[in-house]
This record gives sequence, structure tokens and C-alpha cells, in this order.
Amino acid sequence: MTATLQERRLRLADGRHIALLDNGQEGRPLLVALHGWLDNGASFLPLAPWLGAFHLVCVDLPGHGHSDHKSTPYVFVDWLDDLYQITQAAGWQRFILLGHSLGALIASAYAGVFPEQIERLILLEGLGPLSQPEEEVPGQLRRAILNRTRTRERATSGFATLEEAVAARCKVADIPSSAARLICERQLEARAGRWYWRSDPRLRDLSPLRMSEGQAQALIRAIACPVLFIRGEQGFPGLLAQWQLREAAFGHIERVTVAGGHHFHMENSSETAVYIENFAQIR
Repeated sequence: MTATLQERRLRLADGRHIALLDNGQEGRPLLVALHGWLDNGASFLPLAPWLGAFHLVCVDLPGHGHSDHKSTPYVFVDWLDDLYQITQAAGWQRFILLGHSLGALIASAYAGVFPEQIERLILLEGLGPLSQPEEEVPGQLRRAILNRTRTRERATSGFATLEEAVAARCKVADIPSSAARLICERQLEARAGRWYWRSDPRLRDLSPLRMSEGQAQALIRAIACPVLFIRGEQGFPGLLAQWQLREAAFGHIERVTVAGGHHFHMENSSETAVYIENFAQIR
């Protein structure tokens, strides 16, 4: 199956531009999809043909894909402001929100801050914001500052071929080469005969501060809509411990496990789409 997604651009209130991939099915239930860290909207291309019952809009988060870079560091809470600006620029008042990995962390926090906007919440390989004990704050700040120094000093020579970039991506992420290619094709640009990442290098900076577990769960408890959590059988192992810690904080949540790794929605898209459709109750 194939689906045609048209590229759109939104201008935010602060002047930045955000790229979207839109299936054009206006009038159908709006499903807004947020990708993972260093991915882009193309990570939902395998899923898109199975989601024709929705008006699917896949967002390139700031610094990713074809969206503008930020002028400030990438701090977790600012993703919520970015998403709010996107909803205002697009005129979205109420919608189904889907997120994968980083996108799931953003989506869950956003649903707690703006519950009136979210009709249903679908989390793929993510269960709320990352947290850390208070005693780890000094070490986290130190690592973040040193990491930023390395980012400023890092130089890149690019890649000779697209295949070389795909191979490099597969080395650092649990992702099949076919899926990595889709992401890389949107994440790369050609300059002077070589391929370079479009993504902002500062996305690799460590977060200087994380929420406490109590703060993360307060956001989760503020979610007012039904929630679907889907994890891959070979996905992030830490999600099981996080589920045990946070399950009670969710008011209404369904949990599903499907075959595949962290990017199971790209490997096992038809089964993933069935769970999404059934949860959304649109048929």
C-alpha cells in the first residue's frame, strides 16, 4: 500500500517555519503525529497507507527534517511551547495526538498541560517525560555542559553517499536499514558533492535538567483523555519498569505489545494501525 503525503509549511508566531507531511484527508478525524529524537515526519510513511481513515499530519519537530532550527537550546519543556504554537498556527482545536519515543514524551506532557485539546492520546515506545532523582542533578548538569562544549567543537565531513549515511544511522540506532533510509532521505541535504545532516547538531546536547518523578506523574495525572500505549517486543527494555512505576498515574490506559523493535511502527505498520484505528473508534 502507498499513501501520498503533501508537504506543508507553517509559520509560527516567533517567525520560525515548521514542515508538515499531510495526507490531505480534511474532514476526517485529525491525527497529529510526532516523531522521535533525530527522526522526522518520514518515520510515519510506512504507517500512513493504513491510516487513510484519518486526516494524518506528521510534524517535523524544530531542528529536524525540513523544519527550521531553533536559536535557543533544545530544552524539554520548550517542545510543549513549540507544539502549542503549531496548533495555533494550524488552527487545530481538538485532535488525536500520537507520539513515538521523544514524540511520545512530548505528547504525554502536552496532553497534561492542554487536556482540552486532546481527544485521544497514543504513545509508541514512551510513557511520559524522563525523570531523575534530585541527587543526580549536579552530575546531570556537569555532563550537559561538557556535552555542549563537545557539540560546539565537533566538525563533520558529511557522507560520500546516501548508503553511507544510512549505515551510520543503523549503527547508532535499533532500526532496520529500510526504515533508516526513509528517515535519512528527508534528513539529508547535498552540498558540494557530499551529503550532510539537515538536523541541528545541538539536538545531540544532553538535557541539563530533568523532572522529578513526582513532577512527571503530576503531568500524567492531568491527562483527561483515554490513552493507548504500544511498545515493541524488542523495544526499550526500561519501558517495562516505567510502566510499573507509572501505570496507576494514568486514568484510562490500554497497553499493547507488538512484534518489532523501537521503530516497530515502521516495521510492523499494518498491525500498529489496527490498534490505532480500534482505539480511536472511528469505524
